[in-house]
Amino acid sequence: MRLVLVGFVLWLISSALLVSIVGSILWLSRKFSPLRDAEGSEWARLTAFGLLAPPSFGIAFAIAGLTSAILCPATSVRNYHLCFHLAKHLCGHASATTIWKSHFLLLAALVWLGVTGATTVILSKRAKLVKRFRPSPKLKQAIALAQLPKNLPVWESDDEAPAGLVGVLSPSIFVSRKTVRHLPLSALTIILRHEYAHLARKDHWLRWLLFVIALIFAPIPFAVWLQREWRYACEMAADDFAASDSQLARLLTNALRAVQGLTGLNNEQLQHRIERLKAKRTKSKYAIWVGVGAILSGLVLGVFVFSLPSIWLTFHCLAEALILR
Repeated sequence: MRLVLVGFVLWLISSALLVSIVGSILWLSRKFSPLRDAEGSEWARLTAFGLLAPPSFGIAFAIAGLTSAILCPATSVRNYHLCFHLAKHLCGHASATTIWKSHFLLLAALVWLGVTGATTVILSKRAKLVKRFRPSPKLKQAIALAQLPKNLPVWESDDEAPAGLVGVLSPSIFVSRKTVRHLPLSALTIILRHEYAHLARKDHWLRWLLFVIALIFAPIPFAVWLQREWRYACEMAADDFAASDSQLARLLTNALRAVQGLTGLNNEQLQHRIERLKAKRTKSKYAIWVGVGAILSGLVLGVFVFSLPSIWLTFHCLAEALILR
């Protein structure tokens, strides 16, 4: 159990550095390169990859640091001479004082793991507490017009949100009763198509995973930024899926205006989505490659930083200090 906790601390530190590097490069590329033209599904894929890749690489760094510390004579031999260890590794992180201080990292990791885990459980339970009702005749008619799969449950709810896709293993769509009452049948149909787009794109799988990663690395601004950008890009991608022609685009525009006060969209975001629906949307030819290049450059830079002798030996000695009692 102790080694697992030490591995988590090492993963947290290495992944945080990688998230900072990859996020900063992706943010700069978004501001000053053709990547600013990427929208919808393109930008959703890039932001998801940019948030998932650093923790994946962090696993490799954590395993390497843990393995090197376990195999080092300083940790395998109880009375190993620390002076020789200091001369050998160019740092004194495994001194008795530092060993005692480093154990606060283990306590902090336990607390942070508990906070993020509890927050995730509370939010997942909250989604299940929304009261669900059988669809009214109007909603049933909209479901038929939207041509949703028969195995996809659709409910009415008393929630403030106008509509949404909930669940991971057993996804379902809910529509608030207020939305069903106030929207015309055509707008209600296009909203159902928009929510079904999230299911077709598998957004419900990535949503919780990216949320948990962003929650774990919440102190790093780029982690929160990437998760927020992914969510907004997914909404635009769902708009593109639902509004496949000009008539559907007009219906979705009217529906977005009708539910603006319930979705939390500000005027700028609403205007942007409406302008995208009205305009002829084309995929950027170079944006996706610039984005992939930015992410890979960040990962390569992170690997290079960890390969520096001073950084790696410090990481190695920190692992030793965490393992030593």
